[in-house]
Amino acid sequence: MLATNGVLIWAGLTYHEYYYIFLPFLCLNTFTQVFFAVCITISAAYTSGKRWLLNIQDECPENPEKIVMLLPCYNEDRTEVGNSLESLTKQIKIGHHPRLIFVVVDGQAKAPGEPKSTQDFLLDDMFAGGTRVEFENGYCARDGFYMPVKLQHGLYKGVPYLVVGKRYNQGKRDSLCFARSFLWHYKNRSEELPTIFNPELFDYIGSVFTDYGLDTVDYLCGMDGDTEFDVDCVYELVKEMRRGGPNVVGVCGAVLVKFDEKPWGLWNLLQNTEYKMTQGLRRQFQSRVSGKVNCLPGCCQLIRIEEATFGDVVLRKRFGYVPSPNDTLTTQIMGVYSEDSIHASIIFSNFPESQTRQALRARAYTTAPQSWPVYLSQRKRWALGSKSNEFVMIFRPGILWIERICSLITVITWWIGPFVLTAVFTLFIALGRIGLKLFDHNVTLGLLCVLLFRYVWSFLIVTWFPHNTISRIRFVVGFFVYLVASPFMNVIIMFYSLFFCDEISWGKTRAVAEDDVEALPPTGFKSH
Repeated sequence: MLATNGVLIWAGLTYHEYYYIFLPFLCLNTFTQVFFAVCITISAAYTSGKRWLLNIQDECPENPEKIVMLLPCYNEDRTEVGNSLESLTKQIKIGHHPRLIFVVVDGQAKAPGEPKSTQDFLLDDMFAGGTRVEFENGYCARDGFYMPVKLQHGLYKGVPYLVVGKRYNQGKRDSLCFARSFLWHYKNRSEELPTIFNPELFDYIGSVFTDYGLDTVDYLCGMDGDTEFDVDCVYELVKEMRRGGPNVVGVCGAVLVKFDEKPWGLWNLLQNTEYKMTQGLRRQFQSRVSGKVNCLPGCCQLIRIEEATFGDVVLRKRFGYVPSPNDTLTTQIMGVYSEDSIHASIIFSNFPESQTRQALRARAYTTAPQSWPVYLSQRKRWALGSKSNEFVMIFRPGILWIERICSLITVITWWIGPFVLTAVFTLFIALGRIGLKLFDHNVTLGLLCVLLFRYVWSFLIVTWFPHNTISRIRFVVGFFVYLVASPFMNVIIMFYSLFFCDEISWGKTRAVAEDDVEALPPTGFKSH
């Protein structure tokens, strides 16, 4: 990476008169985003006009879909988990849907300042009074060892719940494999097929589901332990799934920043704008044009339960694969980071007819990092995980050609970030030296107009994405913070990610209490 950028920077400064050689590298990302913006505008106008002219109404099935709302936890504190659970119980317009809250707690970790582990206060305090049972050999975890678990079920504020407490920490992906694999085999009544579950545990959970009116399950709604849903979030996810038809196997919502503690903090403003621009551009393009949203964030997703999403080929052989010490670094990274985008790409590769969508009205609020160590730790996971997945998507079978091209451009642009930043500095230096004469050059003027269109369109996201006045004001303020800070922060994140790329852990994103001593099985591993 250093060699590539060093050569490009040297060549660009030395042979600047041959600027047209370097233009493809510098303009790839800008032209791609302009293409996204044009396609989104055309698609939105066509879709809205069609629904209005033909008076298309949303249809509701005679039998409401049955939903399991999954809440994976690790070391969240009482306030975080309590707010998440509260938001699930307050969902409107889904009262006629049979539903159940499915909590999977990964190990015995505690949040800083908490006297009890997350698992203990959930079982003993928040869900006190439920029916509890333990299985010493509950299911086969990702490392191949059987995991002891505690099960507890009952009603929480009128909504049925089931808590699965794992004795050891095996990572969020293991918890997702547990819940998703169970739902797939439960829906198909896989009595004779081999599963990862102890038959007694499988039968027990199945009987709990049946007792609460879920003789089958249609959708899995996923969220995180530090996330809060808007009151109609699940309804909007279901509505978008229905609109898409049977080929749509997943829908993601709009992930927004919580402004509870620091309403005008720079960290919140910057990341709020980043979130909106990412979701309002490429992800919206994927939803409207290609039909292949390549990341369904785990904090706000609705997934159809079928073979394409939760079958053994997808979950056990690909998604749940545990990298061996001899695997490549890319495989190691993809085995721990960015499970949401990796899951989507596996679906698209193995089941090319499957589609995914985005529902911008399904809003979920999450806590953004408030310090450099936590921010860099989170962005390292996102950068390494997503870029590794984008790189692999270039070569995966079954991927749409347009998504291959977008993945290739994303990887190249990220790799030559320092060269792009140097080119921007050079442009400002040239502007200072020769002033407005710079705009006499037709090529330069044309490229700057394209760049201006990109930023103007991104700014106009304020007119349709934020849902109220205060959100629009925050977006505008954050937009200018983003313009100044993002070029430098992107390069810092890239160098930080590559320098620590072999430290594959969750780092400081989920800090545990210092006195927390966690038992692990002989070959267990900590992924948090």
